[in-house]
Amino acid sequence: MSTTTPTQTGLLEALRTEWSGSLTDREHDFAGIGIRSCSELELELKAATGREQDRLLHALLTAGHDGDALAERVVLQHMLPKAVHLARTCRGLRALTLSDHTPVDAVSTAIGAMWESIRRYPLNRVEKVKANIGMDALLIVNKSMSPGDPSEHVTEDVYLEQALQEQGKSATLEPEWGDDTFHDLVTVLTWAIDTEALTPDDVRLLARFDLGELHERDELAEDLGIGRASLTRRVYRIRVKLMEAVQAHIRENGTWA
Repeated sequence: MSTTTPTQTGLLEALRTEWSGSLTDREHDFAGIGIRSCSELELELKAATGREQDRLLHALLTAGHDGDALAERVVLQHMLPKAVHLARTCRGLRALTLSDHTPVDAVSTAIGAMWESIRRYPLNRVEKVKANIGMDALLIVNKSMSPGDPSEHVTEDVYLEQALQEQGKSATLEPEWGDDTFHDLVTVLTWAIDTEALTPDDVRLLARFDLGELHERDELAEDLGIGRASLTRRVYRIRVKLMEAVQAHIRENGTWA
């Protein structure tokens, strides 16, 4: 599916209308999962975490690659909140709303990228499936906004490394602060790795925590085998370490840039 905007009413509203009007009660035999209505399966996806969520999403993606359009559509429905979040935070899409386009256009573009990510998903990636779909969608948007960008559409369960590839390991410290939370975070974390202020493991943890939604932070704690409070304390210690490194850099150089 193209990442161009489709209609004046907006793709998001059209998809929601389609879901509530003709899909929500539709029963289907989903390969690897069983007979479910679309709404039942979507609720199952929302309730699932960790390996079970990966299993369900991967089964749907596999079915989609085998020609099951409804399985693919369920995945897209599950990823719609992520697409809306992407439209609000991605630099290219936020810039889109400042031109001759509207926020509806930005959301439609993000949904198009999410759909393309779903259809392209490399089935050998069986872990962190939801995060991988979202990150691929971001890379697709960035590439479409910057046609000369040579970045590849790679997905790994190492959440931040894709973003570092997108920015370039030799990124300079010249961000437009405040324009895009994602861009700012990646710029600082790229610098932290380059200067060894943080370890790669520290960076991955901080990125997954700061870029994830509330339920994804719960999943992160589960992946690490620790409680939510312990995760918050660990992230706080990493933030303090990063802040101290940035302050030391500014004291030494007189400026951040």
